[in-house]
Amino acid sequence: MRLIAAIVVLTLVAIGAGALAGLHLFAAAERVADAKKTPTPPPVASSYAGSARLRKLSPIVTNLAAPANNWARVEASMVTDSMSDEDAGILAAHISEDIVVYLRSASVAQFEGSRGLQHLRDDLSERANVRSSGKVRELIIETLVIQ
Repeated sequence: MRLIAAIVVLTLVAIGAGALAGLHLFAAAERVADAKKTPTPPPVASSYAGSARLRKLSPIVTNLAAPANNWARVEASMVTDSMSDEDAGILAAHISEDIVVYLRSASVAQFEGSRGLQHLRDDLSERANVRSSGKVRELIIETLVIQ
């Protein structure tokens, strides 16, 4: 008699555990289905016209003015209006030269903090804009490593 009662109790416990596990899995499946139903946000609109193009500059490595043993490596891109690849290549070379000249006259203290990096970005963008006669809309600094 005790054996039958133990089997009945274990069966009831198994049924209860199975029911709880099933309810939990059903709720998780509903959450996943609801997440798939939510619409994806629209893509962020660009502030540039359709003719704008991002062109990557070759990495620039140069020494800084002070202290003399510090080196800087800059990877940047420029946003330009539509222009031929040949003209863009020539312009990119001139802008890279301007960046080298600017960095060779700068010290590490000028780049400290977020404000220093913002000034660097603004100065280089202005130089690129002047060099290109307004064809470069923005110069984007992707990486800056000072060693």
